[in-house]
Amino acid sequence: MAYDKKLYQAQIAQTNKYNVFRCLVREGPINRAAIARRVDISIPTVMAIVDDFFEKKVIRSVGKGEFGVGKQPEILAINTDQFFYAGVDIGRSTLRVVVNNLAGGEIASMKEPTGDPFPEKEFISHVKKLMLRFIKKLKIELNQVLGAGFAMPGLIEGGTGKVIMAPDFGWKGTPLQDWLQEGIPCPVLVKNSTQALAVNESSALWTDEIHTTLCVNLGYGIGAAIITGENLYEGTGGISGELGHCVVDRDGPLCKCGNTGCLEAVASGEAIARQAQTIIAHHARSKIAELCGGDAAGIDAKMVFEAAEAGDSLALKIVNSAAENIGIGISMAVNILDPDRVLLCGGLMRNGPAFLDRIKASMEEHLAAKTGRSLVLQAGTRDEYSTARGASRVLMNTLWARRTLPI
Repeated sequence: MAYDKKLYQAQIAQTNKYNVFRCLVREGPINRAAIARRVDISIPTVMAIVDDFFEKKVIRSVGKGEFGVGKQPEILAINTDQFFYAGVDIGRSTLRVVVNNLAGGEIASMKEPTGDPFPEKEFISHVKKLMLRFIKKLKIELNQVLGAGFAMPGLIEGGTGKVIMAPDFGWKGTPLQDWLQEGIPCPVLVKNSTQALAVNESSALWTDEIHTTLCVNLGYGIGAAIITGENLYEGTGGISGELGHCVVDRDGPLCKCGNTGCLEAVASGEAIARQAQTIIAHHARSKIAELCGGDAAGIDAKMVFEAAEAGDSLALKIVNSAAENIGIGISMAVNILDPDRVLLCGGLMRNGPAFLDRIKASMEEHLAAKTGRSLVLQAGTRDEYSTARGASRVLMNTLWARRTLPI
């Protein structure tokens, strides 16, 4: 391939612009000379980028410096009220929406039950309308919205945002990104929900000492994602991290993906509830039966954990089995990837530290030799909007990388 000097120069220019913007977000208010020192580019380059930002109303002046001698430098800050971007978490049980200002600060969030996701196109239309109504309610004009990121559980094709398979929804081959883009005047990006969650969680907890993070999403389903430094590893087709569909029990139940004994089929929130429903339908003597009022079909994972916390033997057996299998699954991933940190996120991690301790014990039991390994296992932020925030972060990162962000 011939060397494209113009493309190379455009890439450098965009990188410089992104680094100046990120410096203003992270360290502002700040002056031009300080920006140049932080991002290691020339002052004339910084001045040109800043002038462009002023023209597009991305930044504003907040006064002059107060210290030193001579002419005081102008202090710059992000104009947070000029542009916004959204993140949507399409969860199997709950839809969540967040809206952020240009500096990444969240200005509002909302949620509602997901409901029936069929027919797909009608459901997706509802999701779009939900987001747009929420933005309108905040008195934000659509021309102020830079983009919308959507997170969806399942196999999502990289680049196209097509749902290859979403077992929790029963979707296959759904052109989700194309359908979402219809009628939305800003760029739309669809990402796997665990990948979006991992981007947000690792950003919240990232330190210089952590190089590789395995983020495991334990909720209605089970997924995983890998973060190296601050970058998401997506794999060749964008579908890396399908830990939930690794087989941990060859004699286990049938999984929605078509295999038997997948981790998701034996240890997800749905699996925990299903196991309890089967048991309670035949054995009513349990705290679980009391919590569900005798209606086995109404049992959810939260009830099972609550009963286990109260010492119910049936509930403890289900929870301990799930933790054991999750630990086995994580140990396989750790043996292959050798990360610095394993971050456990999702709804199941809101059920107290005992579950985390059980998973950790199982993982350590099944790990290979730990020569030279310093592994940290911890719970994530337990923030229910973390996946939606991650979707918005991935969107902005992608638009910067593609040089298509209109600022």
